[in-house]
Amino acid sequence: MARAIDGTATALARSLMFSRSLPSSNTLAELALYQERGITGLLGVDPPMPDVRLTQQRTTRRFMLADVAFDSSHEPLTPRGQNLRKGAHACNGVAHARWVRHRWPRKDGRQRCTVLFLHSWMAPVSRAEDAFLLPWIARKLDANVVGLHLPYHGRRKPDESAFHGEYYWTADLVRTFEALRQSISDARALIAWIRGQHPHPGPVGVMGVSLGGMVALGLASFEPTLDFAIPVAAHLDLAGVLADAALLVPMRKELARHGWGPAEVDAYTRSLGLNELPPSIDRDRMLFVVGRYDRIMTTERTVDLWERWGQPSIHWFEAGHLGILTHLAGILRASKGFIDDGPNAG
Repeated sequence: MARAIDGTATALARSLMFSRSLPSSNTLAELALYQERGITGLLGVDPPMPDVRLTQQRTTRRFMLADVAFDSSHEPLTPRGQNLRKGAHACNGVAHARWVRHRWPRKDGRQRCTVLFLHSWMAPVSRAEDAFLLPWIARKLDANVVGLHLPYHGRRKPDESAFHGEYYWTADLVRTFEALRQSISDARALIAWIRGQHPHPGPVGVMGVSLGGMVALGLASFEPTLDFAIPVAAHLDLAGVLADAALLVPMRKELARHGWGPAEVDAYTRSLGLNELPPSIDRDRMLFVVGRYDRIMTTERTVDLWERWGQPSIHWFEAGHLGILTHLAGILRASKGFIDDGPNAG
């Protein structure tokens, strides 16, 4: 049943959303620039402290809410990426987030942490989600929450884009790698800003779902200051996602027309060192959340990474990839227990 739900939902998404997408540019010839940098030079560059702008600040009975915006310091490596940044995709150059803080101390007297929450691919990250989903997550975790809009999503979506995140996963692999680089850079900048807030924000960690979980894993590799990381239904095998996820069939077909398949993507990502990334935080600071029947971010690939990273704590939910939605309350309960009982508890 879980696999059928994942399959039906992805088929509908392909027919309703990808049918409106324009063809992607063939940028395979530009990928050598990334090999010259290596994975640390691509993803491990420390961003400067952002100059944050706070707007839409208001207070409810339980929370203080604010919109966060700052200019992304990410610089694309290719001339085409730089032109897009200055032109049609200029809106993606501004990072947006929603900041949800509890007004009152925890009832048990323990220090409250801050969780950087990273959404899934194609999530619209609407005003309604900022207003209701993030406060609900903050209540369930009993934590302060900052929800970052990933590149090409939410308020970073270009007007001509058919859907949120359309330009994140495409056969234009240069744009895809730049989106991943920008995600990690913006998240690290936001973490640095969170740590500088007063009163002291307490432990600061990350929780990401699907695509957001992949970014969370990248942060666990390149942000050693993280107090905890909770990747939900995610691994780091980009070629594996391309091969496994029915949702990416249009991307596979386009890449095939360019002359590449999952095998070529796998060889390329391995040449960068992406598949062998080690964590920069101890395994007791990580909680893997895995769907037992996931066929998009497949269970097998996620478990492979979990084993390679030393078998940190793991929470299973009895569903496929889209079962995250129906099991989110249980996932948040498990995450709260992990945060409260972890090495940074108290």
